[in-house]
Amino acid sequence: MYVKLWVLILSLLGSSVAQASSLFDWFNDGSELTTENTLVQLKVERTYIDLYTGPSYGFPRHYSAKSGEVLSIKRRRTSWYKVITDSGVEGWVEEDQLAGLKVLNGRGEDFQKAVLDDFHNSRLEMSVLAGGLSDDFQFNVRLGWKVSEFIEIEGLAGKSFSDFSDSIFYAIGIQGKPLRGRWFSFDWTQGTWLDQPWLNENMYASALLDSRRWEPYVGLALGRLENDPNDTVIGAQITEDDITLAQLGARYYITRNFVFRAEYARMLLHVDDDRRDDLDMLSFGIGAFF
Repeated sequence: MYVKLWVLILSLLGSSVAQASSLFDWFNDGSELTTENTLVQLKVERTYIDLYTGPSYGFPRHYSAKSGEVLSIKRRRTSWYKVITDSGVEGWVEEDQLAGLKVLNGRGEDFQKAVLDDFHNSRLEMSVLAGGLSDDFQFNVRLGWKVSEFIEIEGLAGKSFSDFSDSIFYAIGIQGKPLRGRWFSFDWTQGTWLDQPWLNENMYASALLDSRRWEPYVGLALGRLENDPNDTVIGAQITEDDITLAQLGARYYITRNFVFRAEYARMLLHVDDDRRDDLDMLSFGIGAFF
């Protein structure tokens, strides 16, 4: 039974990855990145930046943009950007090569702001987390869909392991993000709080505290838990109970399309009409957004 369930979960996850890839291309490929109806322009402030013929290091490198040249971003595919130089040469540049460059035709913000905008404007997220369920080890996989700026629907399926039994649990719920990007950034170089929620070249030391990288949330989910005792437990039977999860967590943007997630959840196990058991669930893991 467990084998069939996890085969189903992995099949759904694989299908979700394929669909997410096409969704990601639909959101990001072919659309121009603009600032006030003009292409976003970046000035090369290092010795050179290599341009490739396609969105991967597997494609040939055909041009090196020198310091002082201006790159206009035309479109994006995954973590690669198609750019055109002021001399008319087109090519693809990996995201990390653009980090730290200033937007010339914007408000002077770092290009990292555009990347963080992708994090906040994403719709689909898949995550794998692990941690503890009371004294037992557990892991879970999740699939979430952002229905608005502050509301997300997320489903989860997981399994816990103990010396006497194993449990499978699944739930679906809603998350609210009332504090998303709602506090200030701290500039360690000047020792002051700043009123712009993005980084510039003097603020990399404050990245951990930058509000646009953090996405705290609270959530409520409903589901089921199936407990299967080991054969060593005499007379024990498989039980199924309803569960309610009260969640408090946060996402932190790492790089590209990846986030770190941490969550504490209080699991209320509805054993019967007169009995409720409380379990603490702590989870840490990595998510990918699209």
